Amino acid sequence: MKNLPLSIFAIITTLIFSSCSQEETTFLEEPSSELFGKVMLSRNASGAYTLNLETNNNVASSITNDDKANSLDIDLYSETGAVKESISESMSTGSEESFFVNLKNTITDRTFKVRVSDKDIKFSRTELNEQDDHLNSYSIIDNGDNTFDLNFTVDPLIDVDFTQDEDTGEYIVHLEPGEGSQADYSMTFERQEGQTTDITFVNYYSSPESGRVTTSTSRIRRPKVSVGESD
Repeated sequence: MKNLPLSIFAIITTLIFSSCSQEETTFLEEPSSELFGKVMLSRNASGAYTLNLETNNNVASSITNDDKANSLDIDLYSETGAVKESISESMSTGSEESFFVNLKNTITDRTFKVRVSDKDIKFSRTELNEQDDHLNSYSIIDNGDNTFDLNFTVDPLIDVDFTQDEDTGEYIVHLEPGEGSQADYSMTFERQEGQTTDITFVNYYSSPESGRVTTSTSRIRRPKVSVGESD
């Protein structure tokens, strides 16, 4: 595993030391194939997931929930006369602790795929397990130029560090109790054709004996987000 100093890490991602901005973005890959207005997949402070999608005029959508696979499939296609539409769908990781979103652009015949692995909301923020992770909230937004943003907010006094696994290519966001004063972060990733980008949050917890974070400290690897596409 290698650390990513800012001079190198900036080539792969953009780390913005300011409040996260949830600007209007699209999952659109080609300007001539405009189907989307804005799309955002987010987890709020309570642990609930929501997919928000806004289409442009002359665009229709078909949404299918597959309960068995715990997936949401959205097909967007051109339809003359269709009016601008806002869609909001609640998602849950359920007993499998994961869900899938497949967003298909029927003009380019390409599908943007997102997989989320996380503890179900019913168990993640209960009184018995309040410190399940150090994330307050996070979201994924596509920029329409083969890049997508990961915006996230951490709990108070959490130190944040970033590394990339040299063997797997996985991006890792390390969250440790400390003296962190920054709460909001934004990172930009470039999508590689035919490849999946994996991002994992690793939460560290203080040793019960010393009250300090050590190399033997317990850790939880979640949530994990995988972003890719297919023809």
